Amino acid sequence: MASPAPRKTHRYATPRQSVTPPRQRRMVSARPAGTPSRRTEDITGVQDVMDVDDLQMYNERVLGSGRETLYARTDEISVAFHAALPFEVRRELKGADFYSQSWTGAVDTITGYTLAASSNTCFVWHHTKPTTCYILPCPPPPRDYAQPPSAPFHALVPSRSRSEPGLVLLSIRGDIRFWDSITSGLAGGGSFETINLELREGEYTSGLLRVDGQIYIASTSHGRLFRLTLTSQSGRHTLSARLFAPPPAPGLSLARLLWSTPSPQPTLGNISALALGFVRGEVGRGIAADKELWALSETRVQRWSLNKEVLLGEVDVREAVGNVEDLEGVDLGVESDGTLVVLVSYAGSEQETAAMALDQYGEFGMGVPVPRRIYALVRLSASTKQVEVPMFEGGGGDGGVIEGIGGGMKTEGVTGVPYATTAASAPSHPRLTLLGGGAVVAIRFVDVVVFCARDSPYQDRLTLKAPNTDQILGLGVLPLTQPPMHSSPAEQEQGEGSGPEDVFILTAGVLMRARVDLGRVETFDEATGRAILIRALLTQAILYGSNPDNPLHFSFPPEVDAEALMTGAEGLSRAVLESDPEIIRPNHDLTSQLTSRKDRLSWLIRFINDNAALRKMSQRSRQRLATDAEKLYACHQLWLKMNEYLDAGASHSLVTDAIHAFTAAHPLLHPSASHDVVRDFFRFRVAEIGRLIPFMVEQVERVGEGAMREVGGAIVTILQAALSYRAYNLAVYGVELPMIKPWTSRPSAIDGVLKLVDSATRFALDPSKANTKNASRELLAELAIMFFACMQERLDWLSSPIAADEPGSERDHIELKERFDQLRPEILETLRLTSHLPNALTLAASHADFRSLAALLHQDAVYPPSCNPHVHTIEEYVDRFGGMFAREVVRWCVVHGEARVVFAMEESGRGEWGKYMDEYWAEEEGHGGKCDAVAWLRDLGQGRWSVAGTRLLREANGAADVGVKHFMLSVGKLAHLAQMQEGGDADEAVLDAFHDSLDFISVQERMAQEFREAASSLRGKQKQSLDAQVDAVIRAKGTRLRAERRHGLVGIMKIFARQVLQGKALSLEDAVDVLTLQDNVEGAENYATALHLLAHAEDIPDARRQSSFRRIWCRIYNHDDWNSIRETANITDAQLTSRFRATALYTTFSVILPSPQLSQIPGVDLDPNECLSVPLMPEIKSRFPGIQEEMVGDLARDYRAESSGVEGLRLADVYHRVRELVMLDLGYAREG
Repeated sequence: MASPAPRKTHRYATPRQSVTPPRQRRMVSARPAGTPSRRTEDITGVQDVMDVDDLQMYNERVLGSGRETLYARTDEISVAFHAALPFEVRRELKGADFYSQSWTGAVDTITGYTLAASSNTCFVWHHTKPTTCYILPCPPPPRDYAQPPSAPFHALVPSRSRSEPGLVLLSIRGDIRFWDSITSGLAGGGSFETINLELREGEYTSGLLRVDGQIYIASTSHGRLFRLTLTSQSGRHTLSARLFAPPPAPGLSLARLLWSTPSPQPTLGNISALALGFVRGEVGRGIAADKELWALSETRVQRWSLNKEVLLGEVDVREAVGNVEDLEGVDLGVESDGTLVVLVSYAGSEQETAAMALDQYGEFGMGVPVPRRIYALVRLSASTKQVEVPMFEGGGGDGGVIEGIGGGMKTEGVTGVPYATTAASAPSHPRLTLLGGGAVVAIRFVDVVVFCARDSPYQDRLTLKAPNTDQILGLGVLPLTQPPMHSSPAEQEQGEGSGPEDVFILTAGVLMRARVDLGRVETFDEATGRAILIRALLTQAILYGSNPDNPLHFSFPPEVDAEALMTGAEGLSRAVLESDPEIIRPNHDLTSQLTSRKDRLSWLIRFINDNAALRKMSQRSRQRLATDAEKLYACHQLWLKMNEYLDAGASHSLVTDAIHAFTAAHPLLHPSASHDVVRDFFRFRVAEIGRLIPFMVEQVERVGEGAMREVGGAIVTILQAALSYRAYNLAVYGVELPMIKPWTSRPSAIDGVLKLVDSATRFALDPSKANTKNASRELLAELAIMFFACMQERLDWLSSPIAADEPGSERDHIELKERFDQLRPEILETLRLTSHLPNALTLAASHADFRSLAALLHQDAVYPPSCNPHVHTIEEYVDRFGGMFAREVVRWCVVHGEARVVFAMEESGRGEWGKYMDEYWAEEEGHGGKCDAVAWLRDLGQGRWSVAGTRLLREANGAADVGVKHFMLSVGKLAHLAQMQEGGDADEAVLDAFHDSLDFISVQERMAQEFREAASSLRGKQKQSLDAQVDAVIRAKGTRLRAERRHGLVGIMKIFARQVLQGKALSLEDAVDVLTLQDNVEGAENYATALHLLAHAEDIPDARRQSSFRRIWCRIYNHDDWNSIRETANITDAQLTSRFRATALYTTFSVILPSPQLSQIPGVDLDPNECLSVPLMPEIKSRFPGIQEEMVGDLARDYRAESSGVEGLRLADVYHRVRELVMLDLGYAREG
């Protein structure tokens, strides 16, 4: 299978016909200028085969001394400060512009030296001795080179004779400078050897690889390789260069030349990476070991024989990755078993670009860098065995063998790299480094080091905090042990991938050491490891993120899982609350320890917000974090108050007693618990601060007022601190109120605070301590504020949609609201009585209790309004709250008989009070309330005659005084007539109601006049005695009742007579009884009046109404002596008829029969048999509520006596005769 021809538009290989070498397009930038790819880590993993025993190896396992400065730590990776950079390097890099100035670097673990180079200067220093810096000049760029100069490729040369190594620098145009020793850098570095590679026009160098101490390989953009050889003559080292091609072998015959198989030819293209393979062949049997050289040319992987300098094979990785756009080979490395790891990049699809931007930068849209290149790792092996291979998303290969020149390679797998470069990234060529023989791949980008595991799904990354001013210059791997020089790959692999391995990370500010635990990486479990990684990341953020000297920035990985994030954040927050020693350093100074824990939680939520990850957390999870923080803040404030109390001279603390009591009831089961119970509570039990409150309240109940100042103040401190912290940090935590089951308003907390309020009220209002300084009086306002806040918070929670799903929440809300509505006015009034009126007003206003607010402002002089000391405050609240408050002021004035206050305020020029009154009337009537007693005045004033008349009619029905009732009905009738006079519609029903009511008033006034006349015969003191007047009325009007010993009826007659004499209005049923129970010797028409009134009654239950009709008819029939009337001996029919006309029955019929409408009403016309039914006991109690049980029995007996009397008279024939007589007298024809 032939390799595809190289593309002319490749990012790295763009040969052009130009005098100056072309510049490659940047890997990560959209700028027109760029830097060619260069190898910066080539020197980290190669040794000189011939001189390995003589080289001074840098293999220190204990780096530095004393306590390390950690920058990051997880179970798999820990990063620490290793060494500072030399002063000269720091000075040069401090103001470097990495976008326009090229820098490169390396950490050489073979020689122990570190290198950093710009286009002009190269700096070299020992890892642990940054005080000595060797400064050497770089090869100058060509004068006709138009682009910004590029940093040279470099390689340190190990030395056997001295500790300082040599140095090779290779410029982009092929100029080489060689120093036998870098010591000349102490004197300017002018002593160097110069050679030049013979490059073609438009060709430039693309890499430099150290094979061993004598051989170096340089690559070019045209796919050519150069061999640089270091030789020694007379103690002087010389560097020579030649094109990579095998020299003719000595003694090779012409026949062998003619019949030998030609070597395959490589496909030319830009070589972006070089790597040294493992050793082939055997040593010691006369056969030299054959080294393999791997080159990445465009997207093709080439395998060369280093000894024979021939191409052994070539494959294109495009077939492994599949159909992606603009695929490029970036770097490659060789694992210990010969497996090849290739780093590739490609232009992501629209979906991949959006997903990567969202994951890496937290959002996708305006102002967010758009990813330009996406990266992946391709693992290839020389085996031809077909296996099932997980393919990369978007890949188009079959996961099998890739055919190519010299054989094929098998695709072991393709793995996505969690990083993408953008147009905002500084120019740099990513490089990979293998750890543990390939168990972990470390990929260096300009601002990130990404770690990808081979045998597990583990992936992590280290990110620089300030990528604009800092840059990762190079990596260096410190090997665990020095493997045998000629060991096989299998033997080398036995000791790999089991322990930690160190990676040096060189940045523009510091040299760090990252220790990777290969064993933990290999056993990483994706199911639980993601959450553990998030937890570890959050831990790092709060432990090390606050260090201003930490060069690392902590951020979530691209694929951060919401559930893992919430689990990790909540677990870390709880660990801070419990003083986990891995997070919180033990400290005997509890104040300092609490402050440190607060800072940890602050860093936690700040880190989540800075990474735009808060939106991935549920509201419940956010509130858990906020609750932990507010509990810790509350405990910190409580501890400070306890210290303040003891420092003031107190010898004993009741709060301490409460903590001991709590611990005794709920023992602390913690391995780090000490004998100091109080400090242990603040160290390990902060989450239980809410459960401590009831124990603190018990101290007040036990000790009394003496505990109020300390314990009450401590509880106020706890709740006040928690609520204020919550309110201040709502936006920080993204909390949406109401809180879910807030701990500050649990029933135990509310009950505890209420007990304190009750105790403080009792102590504050104690008359014996009125003139003494009272701690309860001082604390009462704060306790009331906390109680109101807790109650409102719980009400808000119970009314939330989340709480609605819980059983019993609606019932709890109703009960709690009723309880709060009952307690609130009492507590506010207590505050007023204890000189806390401003606090009471503030609480009433903040909780929208405008009814209590109005009451508080009208407890002094209220009329005229100018005399009220709070008149200006009332005006301010009206301006602030409008009708909500003003209507409650109107309500208070109406209820307390001070309606004149509102009318006076309206007349004083504030006309809006009239509007507020109208609103109040409408609101009351809308809720079934009545406000007619005052509203009619406003209606008359506004000319609303009909409304005023209707109000007066309704109000008159409930008036208790006859005179007042008469006045209201009269004015109401006049208002109704005024409405008719102005052309309004006449409501006949209303007018009839006025007439009926006025008639009823006339009846009562006539009744009162008769009673006063009956009592007029009294003299002296008896005339002034109401009881004597009542007795006189009974003697004059109730002779028959007294004679028949009707004790029940006499009793109620006395009650009604007393009310009439007092001028009180009787109910219609009462008036009916008064009219029908008196003797009516000269007023038999009273029976007809009673029937008329009862017939037009509308608000009497029907059963009682019919009973009243029957009582009237019984009394009508019992009024006359029917035995005497029916005595017909010696009398004429005319005389008998005359007797009938003189009866009450005839008088009644004469009134009701002429009115068919009246007589047809059920109960108005009853014959003797229809009126015999007697009211039962429940009906009697309903008719006369509140009377004694004995009188109820008397009334029942009297009613039965009335019915028995009628029944015994046998008046059936009389009823018809008298009725017929009345009809004849009225001019009606005889019936039948």
